[in-house]
Amino acid sequence: MSATGFGARAVLSLTGISYRQLDHWARTGLVRSSVRQAAGRGSRRVYSFADLVALRVVRQLREAGVSVQTIRRAVKWLRSHADQPLATLALTAQGKKVFALTDDPAKLIEATGEGQVVLAISVAKVARHLERGVSEISAPRAATIRVRGRGYKAVLTPDLEAGGYTVEVAELPCCITEGDDLAEAKRMAKDAIELWLSVAEPKRARTRSRAG
Repeated sequence: MSATGFGARAVLSLTGISYRQLDHWARTGLVRSSVRQAAGRGSRRVYSFADLVALRVVRQLREAGVSVQTIRRAVKWLRSHADQPLATLALTAQGKKVFALTDDPAKLIEATGEGQVVLAISVAKVARHLERGVSEISAPRAATIRVRGRGYKAVLTPDLEAGGYTVEVAELPCCITEGDDLAEAKRMAKDAIELWLSVAEPKRARTRSRAG
């Protein structure tokens, strides 16, 4: 997976957790943003793909009733084995314990140090699910923006780190803008096209006048 950073909006969409959970887990150190942490008013946390995997695993363990203390140790274990291919890892919760399974079926590693089986989590499956989600929400969207009776083709590219969209109108050089959501991005694109035309048309008129 690429080193793309993920802002809060993308994280919530991909993991299915609430902002309250995300903020609480960051403040308590359960899962902190490893790309960039918030440092004062107006700053944003930026999460890595590995953070997304950890958040998704934490969500599943919490939904299964595993204690925060136990989950904290499991997350620490995941972090310490981040260099291992995700496809080789799996977690199984058994009462107060969370075990990590590797690609060696004879090897069972206790991830918590602390029994009925509650659930088994394939970290590889979690990662694949997230990869599909990232591909879906990061895909550029095409839109036709109508200005002065004509349609202009625009490409809206999601900004997974800052949130919102960057909009580019290819046929109008340097006609680029941004919006916090799709609706605002399209409105901003319309305004940008209007501005581009209002600046460009007088120049074209002067050029035609000199040529004539």
